[in-house]
Amino acid sequence: MKKIKVLLFQPYLRQHILNFGRGLKNVDFDWQPTKKVRYSYKTLPEFEKEINRVKKNKINILRQILGIPNIRLKYSSSHDLLFTYGCMLFSNKPFVTYIETGLAPFNYNHVIARHPLAQLLFLASALTTNCKKIVFMSEAAQKSFFSTLNYRDSLRQKLEQKCTVVYPLVPTKASLSKNFPSQKMKILFAGVFYMKGGLELVHAFQKLEEAHPDQAELTLVTAIRMIRPTDVELIRNIKNINLVDAVLTEEEMSNLYAENHIFCLPTFREGFGLVLVEALAHGMPIITTDQFATTEMAIAGYNSFVYPDHPLKDYQPKTFAMLGKYYHPRDFYRDLFMLQNTGELLLVEDFIYTSLETYLKSKSLFENHSRNSIKLFQEKFSSDVISKKIEGVFIEAAR
Repeated sequence: MKKIKVLLFQPYLRQHILNFGRGLKNVDFDWQPTKKVRYSYKTLPEFEKEINRVKKNKINILRQILGIPNIRLKYSSSHDLLFTYGCMLFSNKPFVTYIETGLAPFNYNHVIARHPLAQLLFLASALTTNCKKIVFMSEAAQKSFFSTLNYRDSLRQKLEQKCTVVYPLVPTKASLSKNFPSQKMKILFAGVFYMKGGLELVHAFQKLEEAHPDQAELTLVTAIRMIRPTDVELIRNIKNINLVDAVLTEEEMSNLYAENHIFCLPTFREGFGLVLVEALAHGMPIITTDQFATTEMAIAGYNSFVYPDHPLKDYQPKTFAMLGKYYHPRDFYRDLFMLQNTGELLLVEDFIYTSLETYLKSKSLFENHSRNSIKLFQEKFSSDVISKKIEGVFIEAAR
């Protein structure tokens, strides 16, 4: 069988998109970014800049006014198929697009998504014969796409025929399940501190340390520059907390997953949660919130404890229709800090504390959840499973 040539041309893509090129047998995956790509930890904003950030540059404003979705013209003479992340194409070749949430094709902007011209342009691309597959990162993403745009039944049926779900490819091999620790229970957090519930976790751990001294240890991997100096001081004054700046290599991060026992991500804002897949692969029981796609990796009572209904959801919990309240980070942080100040997130802290204490007290529950995390990873998220799915998508699209 002649190999199919697939082109991915966008720059500034996260590694899990490029990982789709791994393990393919009948597909040549060609990434040719249109400009030189550089990533730098220094580009992360500091605390004050991040909490006041508004996405209002001239291009975004113009796109809102005119109703311009993420759509491009792209032609190729040497490839069989084009693959894009978060955008649609008008092209001379068949193409597949990969979508994180229902708003991704509209620059994650609910104003653009509701603009009649934006919806028309999206459909003009999506309903062409060259648009072969619309691949969603999660079941939640596919649900949110249809519920947010609310197309009439005839259009929805045509689009559904092109839709499928393929999870991101995280090239981590499944490890052995974890044994109940003979000494300290080690807890790992990795993510943007306030957005992912880091402060609530710190308060919960502080309570755990008081009730069960020296029985647990918490490692926080986060961008320290995005934390208030007063909270950095608080963290460093709590016994058994390690604050680690998020400048680790893949190997260093993998070692942390291997060394720790529980993964805790009580997140308030999440499109998917790649770190949860890493945690599954390392057999870690999970403590998290029901936030968009997280429950596709963290199943309450099976391999995790899941807080059911936090107050910062920017979508309808039943339909996954995107609301767009927190398009600007400033608006999200305003509400987050208000809820923290009024004590309305104490329930989340109590949930984290109770979940940690339950794992601390129950060897059988901990080890059962660890085994189930490995099992879930092998069934749904292993690189072999994902490679076969995405290759099947490419082959079908190129026919």
